[in-house]
Amino acid sequence: MLWTVGLISACSGLAGLWWMADKLSSPLNELSGVLGVGFGALGVIVGAAALVVSWLGYQADRREHAGEMPIGRVTDALALAVRQQWEAEAQLRRLNDPYPLPVSWRPADENVVEPWRMLLQIANRYAAQHQWAAHPEDLVGTDTEITDILTRRAPGRRLLVLGEPGAGKTMLLVILLLGLLDRRRPSDPVPVIFPLASWNPRESLEAWMVNRLTADYPALSHHPTESGARSAAQALLDNRLVLPILDGLDELAPPNRRTALAAINAALPPSRPVVLSSRTEEYRQTLHPDTGVPQRLNGAAGIVLEPLTLDTVATYLRRDAGGEGTPAADRWNPVLDQMTRRSPLTRVLATPLTLFLARTIYNPRPDEAGPRLPNPAELCDTGRFPTETALRTHLLNAFIPAAYRPLSHRPSSWTSARAQHVLRRIARHLERRRHEAVDIAWWELQHALPAGVLTAATGFVVGLFTLTLSAAGRAIWFLCDFHRPRDRGLLSDICFHWLVGFYSFPEETLSVLPLSPMGYAYPAEDWWLLFVDQPSAAILITLGFIVGLVTRLGSRFSPARRVRWSLKSHTLVLSLFCSLTTGVLVASNSGLRTGFPWAIIALPICIIVTGLQALPDHASNAASPITLLGEDRRSFAQFLFLPVLAWSLLLGPAIALGTTAVNAPQLLGGLGVIVASGQGFWVGCVLGLALALNRTASGRFLLIRFYLVLRWRLPWNVMAFLDDAHRRRGVLRQVGSVYQFRHVDLQRHLVALDVPQPPSPTAGLPPPSADPSA
Repeated sequence: MLWTVGLISACSGLAGLWWMADKLSSPLNELSGVLGVGFGALGVIVGAAALVVSWLGYQADRREHAGEMPIGRVTDALALAVRQQWEAEAQLRRLNDPYPLPVSWRPADENVVEPWRMLLQIANRYAAQHQWAAHPEDLVGTDTEITDILTRRAPGRRLLVLGEPGAGKTMLLVILLLGLLDRRRPSDPVPVIFPLASWNPRESLEAWMVNRLTADYPALSHHPTESGARSAAQALLDNRLVLPILDGLDELAPPNRRTALAAINAALPPSRPVVLSSRTEEYRQTLHPDTGVPQRLNGAAGIVLEPLTLDTVATYLRRDAGGEGTPAADRWNPVLDQMTRRSPLTRVLATPLTLFLARTIYNPRPDEAGPRLPNPAELCDTGRFPTETALRTHLLNAFIPAAYRPLSHRPSSWTSARAQHVLRRIARHLERRRHEAVDIAWWELQHALPAGVLTAATGFVVGLFTLTLSAAGRAIWFLCDFHRPRDRGLLSDICFHWLVGFYSFPEETLSVLPLSPMGYAYPAEDWWLLFVDQPSAAILITLGFIVGLVTRLGSRFSPARRVRWSLKSHTLVLSLFCSLTTGVLVASNSGLRTGFPWAIIALPICIIVTGLQALPDHASNAASPITLLGEDRRSFAQFLFLPVLAWSLLLGPAIALGTTAVNAPQLLGGLGVIVASGQGFWVGCVLGLALALNRTASGRFLLIRFYLVLRWRLPWNVMAFLDDAHRRRGVLRQVGSVYQFRHVDLQRHLVALDVPQPPSPTAGLPPPSADPSA
């Protein structure tokens, strides 16, 4: 219905306007003519507004209804998205190359978990089963047995996973998640990994999990048909259809760990299955704090990951180097001999993290290109590496240069020194500006600058853009020598007035439409005033700065996935304020008869424009940083062009016809509509830029990139660098919509790295031999 009304109103209004423009070439004295023009303009505004609102409402309703589905189907769709996400991530992390590294575990010490008899009593109270392990020793297992441990042996399906730094806790959780998905039946709970490092325990655990789910899986922001919850993510949690796998309690700040454990116990009582991972020592500190009440995960069995055995390390390194008996595999013989003598090297290479670093640095890859690799025998040099700390520091130092070695089919666009500089900058930003955060979110790079400085910069950019448009109009006016009469065709007349619209109107309408503070032409000898008219420049920059600040009201700088219009109280108040301000400014310059029509006509346009909001879109798969940026850029374009269309097609012609009919009806004609439409186009450009910069994350990301390039010396395409570091180099990992360093120890190492950049692992080596793997 609204579509029909809008289309009829717009068409009839436009027809009436063009008819009156043709008939009113002579002075207009009849009141009916003035009213006809006014109602025609009003018809255009109402019709176009109805069309815009109908289109936005149709798009929103279409997406809403497309996402509405029974809660069971939502659960199954989430399971598919989670599987796709973590299977791809396991491949990028090389967890299956050359084969999954087997990790073993033993039961946790009795002083870390509840007594076993109590665990059985709690579990049988909520779900009695005969499969529960009778003794803690029954929790011993290796590799994929972790799925059976959680589903059948751990009482109540509550499990605490402990281990030393780099012991493979996250890797084991990924194996557990994929194993649970393999055994999952329709409508069963979906295992989801939640990285605790991004959680502030002052926030409710449930609210944080909802936010993580909707950010990583945008489809869960829909409203399910079978629940009164505000989103599908909330409905899944309310119906216990998500099995939380909470990774990295140790990555929270020490004062927050006990608070976090208390919040977890409150939100996930013993009747709820849960998995929690942490470093062993950090978890023990919550049990024996210096002050305060001790905390532990209630009703959970515990396992502790064991170090890798020498046979496991030897087999893995040789297989990754090409297999037993190959020259590349034989290069590890001195290292393995040293490990048999219980040296520091034995303990260092006994964790999956250090083993991954060693294979990356010393083992060839199938697409290896360039100079020969360094010899792993250098690890046996006790003079250079007398302690475990020295060995770990060497592996971390050499990892990034090794990750950025040239490969035959995927050469790196960045040198190792350049990559290490960029990664170190990002790590320092996370530690110091983001308070030891681990999530690398592109929209949070704006925090590299103080909020006030970035806001001022945004306003200045809008003001400078306003001045640039005016200077462009001046330049066109001057070059075309418009103040001299000349013959023009209709098409050239339209094009010219659209180009010059932001600068000024024709001389005969300047007294009627005083929209530009620079509405006059300069003599040829004063051409230099085009760019150095300081009062006008100050006015335009100030005007643009104010517009930028006003459009920032109510802004949220999270990624926008679509644009939606909605009428709210603050939208109406802001529109009334803008309308009243417009009327007062115009009336102070041209009188009340001119200011009042301006205020009336500006009100519906302001309501349309200020009601534009950025809302999450609905996707079928897990979000990624690249897709988020692409969707936000589309919203940026929508914010940029919707005001341009609204002002050029509605406000400009309406102002021209309304004010001219009131003040100088003898000048009413098609030329006034064209000129005002052009001026509305340029004004819409300014407002569109202000909205795009302040209502989308990519707008501010565009500005902050200039600072990152100039001050941090980051590459211009930051996202391409981060994506390469994740997909090709293995330096970063992706967790939903954000990146993280491969391991938190790597991030902390880069922050503490105050020594000069380490040389490439290949520096100082003899030239390559005939055998590249020798």
